[in-house]
Amino acid sequence: MRQESRIAWLPRKLLGDMRALAQELSPKETGGVLMGYRSQGQIVITEVVGPGPGAEHFPSRFVPDHEWQETEVARIYKASGRMHTYLGDWHSHPFGGCRPSRRDIYTLWKISREEEARAPWPIMTILSGEEWEADVWLLGTRRIGRWLPIPSLEVMSVHIHSD
Repeated sequence: MRQESRIAWLPRKLLGDMRALAQELSPKETGGVLMGYRSQGQIVITEVVGPGPGAEHFPSRFVPDHEWQETEVARIYKASGRMHTYLGDWHSHPFGGCRPSRRDIYTLWKISREEEARAPWPIMTILSGEEWEADVWLLGTRRIGRWLPIPSLEVMSVHIHSD
């Protein structure tokens, strides 16, 4: 089984957009979708989709407006000439650190198994703290025995760059 990159490229403007939304909705969680592409063993994030107008926000979770997000993902995919695809999700942790919760790990595992997502190694960006620090996590696999893949997460190196 092929393992994906450990380097993610994130434009400063997109990180700023995520931070602004996290701050606006704090102390409730928010989040959305990461779009982009994989090239030469690296992940390049090119678009950030928000939670959507019908999303529900709570202190320790949020429920995105899936229909709205799917429409946005399809629009971005088409506008990019089918180059920028779904990479994973992002969200804020107003009361916690950048480490993924059990729910986050389970969500990534479900995404990796969802055929329509086409993301066998999804990523998740988590923002937390006063400055909304961000870590990008990559779902990998550890094999125990011969048949049982166990999800594991590794933090990726994140390169913030100007557009």
